[in-house]
Amino acid sequence: MTVRSRLILTIAGISVLLAVPAIYGASRLAALRDIAREQQARYARSFLMLGRLQATLEEADRLTRSYLVTTAPDQRLAIERSLRQGQSLVDSLQRAHPGNTGAITSRLVRIDSVSRQVIALMAAGDATGASAEFEQLKPQFAAVQQDLNELAGVVEQSSNRDMREAQRISDAGLGTTLLALGGSLLVVVLIGSWTTGAITVPLRRLRGSMAAVAGGDFVVPENLPYRRGDEVGDLARSFSSMTQQLAKLDQMKAEFMSIATHELKTPINVIAGYTELMEEGVYDEPTPRQKEALESVHEQTVVLTRLVNQLLDISRLEAGGLTLEMEEVVVRELFSTVERSFSVLARRKGINFTVDVDESTPPVIRGDSDRLRDQVLGNLLTNALKFTPEGGTVQVRAWGQRDELRFEVSDTGVGIPQDQLPYIFDKFYQVGAQARSTGAGLGLAIAREIVEEHGGSIDATSSESEGATFRITLPVAPVDELSMEASAVGPGAKNH
Repeated sequence: MTVRSRLILTIAGISVLLAVPAIYGASRLAALRDIAREQQARYARSFLMLGRLQATLEEADRLTRSYLVTTAPDQRLAIERSLRQGQSLVDSLQRAHPGNTGAITSRLVRIDSVSRQVIALMAAGDATGASAEFEQLKPQFAAVQQDLNELAGVVEQSSNRDMREAQRISDAGLGTTLLALGGSLLVVVLIGSWTTGAITVPLRRLRGSMAAVAGGDFVVPENLPYRRGDEVGDLARSFSSMTQQLAKLDQMKAEFMSIATHELKTPINVIAGYTELMEEGVYDEPTPRQKEALESVHEQTVVLTRLVNQLLDISRLEAGGLTLEMEEVVVRELFSTVERSFSVLARRKGINFTVDVDESTPPVIRGDSDRLRDQVLGNLLTNALKFTPEGGTVQVRAWGQRDELRFEVSDTGVGIPQDQLPYIFDKFYQVGAQARSTGAGLGLAIAREIVEEHGGSIDATSSESEGATFRITLPVAPVDELSMEASAVGPGAKNH
């Protein structure tokens, strides 16, 4: 299933889950609305019929009284019409409220019978008998009015009962709707979390793997979703193929650098050897101009030799083949050698060069003295002297702190811009046009690798036009361990 299909199905599922409680709630509201409308119409009709029935019976009573006086035929017909209308209204009430109109029907039958008797006696001219019969109608009319009031109470109770039922339906519908909505939201959250995880988790893994590849680690990760059939799986498989190709290219580059540097060392050494022989006059004494040219050639062979050695060290570092010959290193001798090596170059450039070894400095450390001297301190001092103008200062300070040897190389040179400071230890990174014209950008990268191989750390602080300071921290091993290490390695154990 593709990511697009997965998202479409997720959206459709969420829509259905949210629509179900909405539809249920709407149906309950529609049912409630129908009940309300039905009951409203029913009870309105009932109260209307009750009112009309009361009015009809009152009219029948009034017409009967009037008939006893006038005996007009139209009043007799009106009495009969009123009683028929009253019975019709009672029948309608019976249909609306079954079982509640029996007494009213009986009384209407009695009223109709007595009314007919009154009419008959009046027609026969027996006014006294008609009046006597009429007296029997009075309690019947009063009783039917009482019955109508009771029926009105029954109708009202029925109305209240139906309203309570409507309220119950409303509350039940609201509770069920809220429960269904809560359940739907929970399912939506679970589906959303599952979909999000199914998409973002492999993407985060892929992003981490990409960061590792960007950092130079060309190892194909095992935790990517290679078997997925969607776009994420395609991306993971493409990334795996790309990483394998980059790993092959990196290996080819390392092999090429190793082979090339080894092959370059032989002709460079030959050129340097012949240059020294010519400078010494083995092939006749050179003229002053020839000496100047030979000195330039010799200086460039030295530069080439250093660059080739740096490339060789980088290739060994990347291949894991750069080994350190750990031994007991006398710290003061290390810094004295460095001072002797660079003081001449500093005087030649007119730079004030000092080496200060504090009393707190540990006497010995465990390390590779040659690499610390040449590729850590040597690279740092070479850069410091290169970028410090005449009249400037380059200083080396060393001191001890807890179980660590700390030293720093500072200068008053051109400095390093703040935006470039985080990248100065990257391979082939150079600061400024002058650096690009005189180096390959490998010295600091090699220095950092060697310091870290010693279990230490290196960092730099600088401001443009205010010089730079490089600080190195190296661990100090216990003296017993150093003595055992020195005994095991023995003098002359290094292999360069």
